Amino acid sequence: MGKRHSVIVGMTRSGKTYFTKHVLKNLQSQGYHTVFFDPKHDDDYADLGEVCTTPVEFYAKLLKKVPRIVYRPSPKKDERADELSRIIEMMFSLGKKPGFKRMRRIVAIDEIQLMVKKGTNDGVEMLWTIGAGMGIVGIAITQRVQLLNETCWSQSENKILFKTDDRPEYLRSRNLDHYSDQRDFFLDSKNRYYYYATTGDGKWKVREPVSDSISSNVGTPPTIKPPSKSKGKPIGNLKTQRFMGLKRW
Repeated sequence: MGKRHSVIVGMTRSGKTYFTKHVLKNLQSQGYHTVFFDPKHDDDYADLGEVCTTPVEFYAKLLKKVPRIVYRPSPKKDERADELSRIIEMMFSLGKKPGFKRMRRIVAIDEIQLMVKKGTNDGVEMLWTIGAGMGIVGIAITQRVQLLNETCWSQSENKILFKTDDRPEYLRSRNLDHYSDQRDFFLDSKNRYYYYATTGDGKWKVREPVSDSISSNVGTPPTIKPPSKSKGKPIGNLKTQRFMGLKRW
């Protein structure tokens, strides 16, 4: 997801927030600079970076090479759409200058339909059409496939679907009949945090809930299988390996 555009779709409490934070924190740990565009001013995302609320403040953080930024736009519809375009343009403009060209950046936009709906937004169109070539990758987040901007959907190789309330007929019209056929599985409370995903190779798979220490304390955790009760092997009989500077067996 650090190299190709992505869309993340899911209803409230489907696991979408937890998954998004899991992805962004893992990308941050790999050296990516991230920007989270937060039109809802959601405190669940506040620890993803330094919070700013104006384009001027945002540009100042870009110049300082702040690696993790959360942008909270104006609550007014027209203003927040304009602010989204402006901050994307700033990233593109700065990405052409010495000292910034090699910077890998991820721009995650929550509730993207609030800014573009089914129409267009100059910044979003630019990000999803030429951004990847400049090392600037977008992640569009929304509650239903039907709410997504067409460019975001068509130009995103990574597609992640949690439980949605899109009509089965609409899903079939988008060649997602294979997801619609598994609707009962995702609606079942036992499978609450499972998701359906493809990486652009035409293959879709049902995937288990994510869980990682990097994304601890990021909302309601997904259901995790209990640990095995089988007797472990003595440490002296196990192989060791290094992981993130630590030794583990």
